[in-house]
Amino acid sequence: MWKNIYGHKKVIETLKKIYKSKKIANAYIFFGPEGIGKDAMAIEFAKLINCDNVDDEIEACDRCASCKQTQSLYSSLFKIITALPAGSSDNKKDSDPINNLSKSDYEYYLTELDEKRKNPYHRINIPGANFIRIDSIRQLKNDIYLKGIKGKKKIYLISRADMMNIESYNSLLKILEEPPGDSLLILTTSRINSLPATIIGRCQKIKFNPLGINEIEDYLRNIRHDFTEEEIKFYSRLSEGSIVKLLNLLNTNYVELRDNIVDMLRNIITSSYISLSNEIKKIIENKDKDRIKYILQILQLWFRDVIYVTNGKNEYVINIDRIDVLEKFSKNIKSNCYKIINFLEDSLRDIEININPELALNKLFFNLKGELERVKS
Repeated sequence: MWKNIYGHKKVIETLKKIYKSKKIANAYIFFGPEGIGKDAMAIEFAKLINCDNVDDEIEACDRCASCKQTQSLYSSLFKIITALPAGSSDNKKDSDPINNLSKSDYEYYLTELDEKRKNPYHRINIPGANFIRIDSIRQLKNDIYLKGIKGKKKIYLISRADMMNIESYNSLLKILEEPPGDSLLILTTSRINSLPATIIGRCQKIKFNPLGINEIEDYLRNIRHDFTEEEIKFYSRLSEGSIVKLLNLLNTNYVELRDNIVDMLRNIITSSYISLSNEIKKIIENKDKDRIKYILQILQLWFRDVIYVTNGKNEYVINIDRIDVLEKFSKNIKSNCYKIINFLEDSLRDIEININPELALNKLFFNLKGELERVKS
């Protein structure tokens, strides 16, 4: 039901109008910032399309067999396609990629899918899953042309569609060129410009904007009854309008990690390159790509706040609980924060496209050391 969605009232109204008009396209791209509910909206739209008891408010009932099948995320009515680790089926035609995962990867996949069922804002993340595999799109192609249930649509959600490789894009394009009438593809992405123009041109586009601070606060109040209002406001500001980012913050000790990273910045100024190399090894020791990106994002927030403090705009500071440290940092450390933020953006992009993280971080730390200088008293 739409009440499962936080914010995006304009998108909801758009989807209601599409449903009411009975002119549902064969493919949509839901695009906008990471972690704001594009997958969650796709699931609710899929429920609506196949619901047996749509009410006067144009809302799925969440009770009928069709709604329950869609909520399962892997049925004849609705399937979610996401990045998977390489399996024994890669490059073999007509092979189900899920069934060909290793036992440990398969169990991890089931756990992640279960989390997605419970919370549609959960981002499926499986170690080693760097791409949406060609065999996943081949399996979709096999399924989509099969005869479906009369009066129902076969709906496929391709989550984080920008993670497809060129083979996957080409295979998907063939489907988009001749889509069966009883099917619907929904692609979600935070990087629409990474998709080929040929894919974008064959889909209807629906834009999502970041959630407002009040919407994030409402979500946090709903899931964390133990939080004080001060904690709710602090974490909501940190989330920058992204529920996925908020959930990541709650699942890690943000405050402790951030303070360690700030200490690391001080060490960058005074340490030798050997010491910096040791810092890098600590960051990459678990080979956790998302953790590395998270650390880089914390650094981005820190230097963003330094800019605001330096310009006397403390009301925009996110790390408000460390305003005194930010003021001292701004006063005692000479830095080109805009240039540093650009370095961090470059490093995030390098990590995203699977450049060796040690090389990427060595380059970053070398650049940071050149831009951070203690002010002489």
